[in-house]
Amino acid sequence: MGWFLSSKKKRGKTRSRTSLAEHKPWDPKRTLAGLKALGVFALAVGLVIGWRYSERYLLDYARQRQTAQVTPEMIELVDAPIWMSEPIREQVRRTVSAQINPDPMDGKSLRHTADVLGDDPWVRDVIQVARRSGGRVLVSATYRQPVAMIESPAGYHLVDALGVCLPGLYLSDQVEGMGLVVVTGVSSAPPAEPGEVWPGSDVQAGLSLVRLLADEPYMDKIRSFDVSDRDGRGRLRLVLHTADGTVRWGLPPGQEHAIEPDAQVKLGWLRQLAQRDAGISTGGQIIDIYGPTPGMRQP
Repeated sequence: MGWFLSSKKKRGKTRSRTSLAEHKPWDPKRTLAGLKALGVFALAVGLVIGWRYSERYLLDYARQRQTAQVTPEMIELVDAPIWMSEPIREQVRRTVSAQINPDPMDGKSLRHTADVLGDDPWVRDVIQVARRSGGRVLVSATYRQPVAMIESPAGYHLVDALGVCLPGLYLSDQVEGMGLVVVTGVSSAPPAEPGEVWPGSDVQAGLSLVRLLADEPYMDKIRSFDVSDRDGRGRLRLVLHTADGTVRWGLPPGQEHAIEPDAQVKLGWLRQLAQRDAGISTGGQIIDIYGPTPGMRQP
């Protein structure tokens, strides 16, 4: 028994010496490296927190300095076409100013304004709505240009080249001052709202001839494009009325189908007539250009 107790104490002393031998002394380099890493981490956290507070402060400052109401005078229509009158420009500006949020940091407001502006009858496509310094707002868009007026029982309506009805209703004494040709004899009523296409094939037929003759030098001599005439089979025959004469064109351009001369042939005949008479005013005569050769007769 005595030997067992003596032997156990000796083994314990051996483990104690081994544990002391394994204990490493303090390393100042490792401590310094740890403190540096901790300092970098604390600096990064401080920068993030500081940026958050600074960003919030800058946003609040910008809102306080630039949240004045956006007025129509602050809206700039970039590359607005020459034909756009000031009342039309003002209408587009009012549409933008009524929708845009005065808060310059509200990006959703610009997208919403572009969507609403895209529904304006005068606007074909919105390219961009952007803010600039000083509260200015730039609008880039393409617009619908009126090319004719359509006669209806209520008055005269503007339409673009595709037949889209534009805002406004005009009286007969205003038509001449508009400088546009008139499409008469339309069988269908105007659309319920501006910005919609005027229904009816006769409207599209009349406008197809308006587009074809748009650049001809005698275009200003034509008072109206009549779409009310029909042949014995009920087919539409377009008629041009000048101040003192009539030109019966015939089927709409592209619908000749070997029944009538091609539209370019008819166009050549009109050019010859215009060169001879300095226009296509025919002194009260009726000229038919839908047959094999032009014909002229008294009404």
